[in-house]
Amino acid sequence: MLLISAQLLAQNRSITGKITDDKGAPIPNASVVVKGTNSGTTTDNTGSFTLNVPSNARALLVSSVGMGQKEINLTSTNTYSVILSAASGSMEEVVVVGYQSRRKKDEAGAISSVRGADIENKPNISVDKALQGRAAGVLVQSNNGIPGGNINVRIRGLGSFLAGTQPLYIIDGVQLNRRDDASFTQTNPLGFLNPGDIESIDVLKDAATAAIYGSQASNGVIVITTKKGRAGKTRFNFHTYFGQASPIKMFDVLNTQEWAQLRIEAYANSNPTSSMLVVKQTVLGEMRVANPNTYSEKQADSIISQFPTYDWQDAAFRKGNIQNYEVSASGGNDRTTFRISSSYTKQEAIVTKADYTRGTLKFDINNKATDKLSIISSVNLSTANQNVPFSTDGSFLGSPAFSAAGILPFNAIYNSDGSYAGIPPSNLSGTLNQNIIAVNDYNSGFQRTNQAVGSLNFIYNFTPAFSFRSLFGLDYRIVQGKSFRDPRTPDAFVRRGLGQVQSNWNTNFITTQTLNYNQNFDRSKIDAIIGFEFKKENNEGISTSADNFPSYQFTTLNAAANPLSAGEFFSGFRREGIFGSVTYNYDGKYIATGTLRYDGSSRFGANYRFGLFPSIKAAWNIDEEDFMQGRSTVSQLRLRASWGETGNDQIGNFDALGLFGSGSLYNGAAGINYVQLANPELRWERNQTTNIGVDFALFNNRVTSSIDVYRKFTKDLLLSENVSQVTGFSSITSNLGSIINKGIELQLGGDILRPKSADGFKWNTNFVFTINQNRVNSLYNGLEELPGDPGTRVGRSLGSIFTYRYAGVNPATGRPMWYDTTGNLTYQVQSRDRVYIGDSQPEYWGGWSNNFNYKGFGLEVFFNYEYGRMTQDGQVLFGTENIARINALQFIHDQRWTTPGQITSYPRMGTSSAEPKGTGAQTGDRTWFKADYIRLKTVTLSYDLPVSIYKRLGLTNTRFYVQGTNLWTYQDTESYDVEFFSASTGIIPQSKMFTVGIQLGF
Repeated sequence: MLLISAQLLAQNRSITGKITDDKGAPIPNASVVVKGTNSGTTTDNTGSFTLNVPSNARALLVSSVGMGQKEINLTSTNTYSVILSAASGSMEEVVVVGYQSRRKKDEAGAISSVRGADIENKPNISVDKALQGRAAGVLVQSNNGIPGGNINVRIRGLGSFLAGTQPLYIIDGVQLNRRDDASFTQTNPLGFLNPGDIESIDVLKDAATAAIYGSQASNGVIVITTKKGRAGKTRFNFHTYFGQASPIKMFDVLNTQEWAQLRIEAYANSNPTSSMLVVKQTVLGEMRVANPNTYSEKQADSIISQFPTYDWQDAAFRKGNIQNYEVSASGGNDRTTFRISSSYTKQEAIVTKADYTRGTLKFDINNKATDKLSIISSVNLSTANQNVPFSTDGSFLGSPAFSAAGILPFNAIYNSDGSYAGIPPSNLSGTLNQNIIAVNDYNSGFQRTNQAVGSLNFIYNFTPAFSFRSLFGLDYRIVQGKSFRDPRTPDAFVRRGLGQVQSNWNTNFITTQTLNYNQNFDRSKIDAIIGFEFKKENNEGISTSADNFPSYQFTTLNAAANPLSAGEFFSGFRREGIFGSVTYNYDGKYIATGTLRYDGSSRFGANYRFGLFPSIKAAWNIDEEDFMQGRSTVSQLRLRASWGETGNDQIGNFDALGLFGSGSLYNGAAGINYVQLANPELRWERNQTTNIGVDFALFNNRVTSSIDVYRKFTKDLLLSENVSQVTGFSSITSNLGSIINKGIELQLGGDILRPKSADGFKWNTNFVFTINQNRVNSLYNGLEELPGDPGTRVGRSLGSIFTYRYAGVNPATGRPMWYDTTGNLTYQVQSRDRVYIGDSQPEYWGGWSNNFNYKGFGLEVFFNYEYGRMTQDGQVLFGTENIARINALQFIHDQRWTTPGQITSYPRMGTSSAEPKGTGAQTGDRTWFKADYIRLKTVTLSYDLPVSIYKRLGLTNTRFYVQGTNLWTYQDTESYDVEFFSASTGIIPQSKMFTVGIQLGF
């Protein structure tokens, strides 16, 4: 309880107090700050604090991670007791929005928040992956399982066709560039950040909240706040985990005899006049049996039966070790606080030559230089090294991820003397004729990313209510890579080796200057900001390649005899804007905010360099009304409504300009030619979002929920418009068309069981659900379908799927059949026979977490899910071919047509996918599948050592935990992993992980 008095302070004094939770347990490291200043401290291990306050101080702001913020009015007493309640689902939770932070209860926008404590123990190299299933409206999909690889993040659906679809990331005020600049593998723009350094992640989903970021916020904004130091004695924390990654699944493929049977059938069906002896002799020849024509049919069967089967998947995939180490120190006094942290991460991929290591070093210093001036600096340094795989995706013969399942199983991996089989000048039998184990062993390469992200802030408080903030930020990244194709491998054997080197530099500078005003007037409160922002980004790179090396031991380019190419580029853009926002809060009940931003960008046409982005939003805290007081059922109730407009500037730096290109010859001399038409009318895609939301809590916050209904209308869509070819071009990028996303978001949480004591049994659950419907609203010139792209059609989702309806197999002949446009059966379809079968975007997604706690033990079980998306898996398509040119999946062998009258959906085998006067068997909806899944994403079992024990050890906290990731998946597909974005041909799939960790504080 708070000891109160009505007299204001008249002079400087020292006050003390204790912060506890609603069970009476002390809260260490809680923040206690004099309202309107940067003067503050933190509580010790017993929850106690001591703070000198100035004579004009009127209130304290008390907060802690995972707890609500409480404002304490200062009186004449010098001792205070404060109780903080958990912030989970509470409106007292603090969120970061538009260059400011405020209580969620004082914010009218649609915001999802994830606390750092929810993700700090997860074996996620990138932060964006940690959002999966935890924030309503946020769809997170993996491109592949490469450690440090890129992630696809979409907020409230797909809102663009040609422009970028990824959100704006802001870390401590610095806006990051979002490109993947790697040439030989994949990099993630958030890969530099250690998840253990994160305090909170706030996702700004509606345009009204994001509009203050103007032309770059159409795809939403993700604001990441990192941990900072707090006053008090220096505290140290150490965290480590280690474990192992393994493949989620392997393809069930054929043994040698099963494959040979398919191949025999293929030749027999395609050559009905040939005898079975000739057919089997042909297959023996493909299996590289010497003098195959000398054997009888019975001898051929015997030889085939004696061939061994080699498991190429087992040789290509492996178990990879994982290790992570983190250490931090933080502390300070009432004038200066600091935090320094460092981490080292190493993760071995489940396919070799894709391993990842990263080291980070982070400094944060907050100095109160004078009573009015504070200086805050933050620097995050990182270096990441990745081994280069043969490829990140695609049907490359030398790629282990692609070829392992399909190499014909009778091919040996090693010769009898232990050397690699099938390397040049010889090869393996079959279409996939490269020894991927040798290729992967001999080739080499690396990708190194060095990055520095930092900011320097000056805050000057003219008065407790009026302040100026000056921020200077930098995101500097250099990506360097090298790839060497060994002359002992098929791709480089003839050319005697191939070397490639690449370097890319990106310098992203930003400065933001803001004036802030925050003042209470009796029952009213005004919170206002006005500012100017300038951003400049330069990107430059060089690359070179050469071949003809003296031997495989020489891998540097200066050893090559034949230079091939040298390239260089430079690109950049500038953006500047002014913005302002005013929030009026009356009596804590009625809140209204208006925002304007005026942006200019060098990326757009001369006639549309500048744009205005407005927004309005309002909230009604119904639970603060007099008629709601004394009601025990409804703890919190508020309504929100907003409308706003944002822009999308994720296009090329010179898309609006007429361009000349080099590389042409004119009369034997270097020349230039016109390569791009100018479009001075090119402007921003604009996203207008209307949002209505309700937040409520019931039964003393035992049940909490947020529900949002939104409509996101994207107009001036960037599309390629056809132009007369007499111009020398076929198309030009223009603003044409519109898209609508509309949906519902739900976050529902509750304490199923609440403990009667601090260490009693507690069960908390949280369910996240999103439904989003995407529709193309209009194209240009009255078109109903984009020329050459039937998947872009008015009334359907962007990327909708139009293909042929598969009718199964003719039971009499085994030939594949389809339905034509009239519904009749046909062997050969035409383009007019295509029909809509589904969408490439999910309609539903989310997550479900359950947390159980009892006497220091904790168990978290977390599921995530997707529903409503269809996709193709190129890896599976190759394995389901009806020609057996590569090894096939087992179910193809078991369910194929073999006998007249047989009812099955899998056609007979042949040497060509298409029967005479027929369409190829790998056509139509039989090649598409539902990508719905439910995944047990993580299970974490932890134990916190009792206070009485760790204090005797001189520690402030001790936690042990074990964790499993990607443990179980419900899916209706044969894929290595259903959780992928785009086609999965040749991608390194995600892995199953088990880790053990410990956290120590001292």
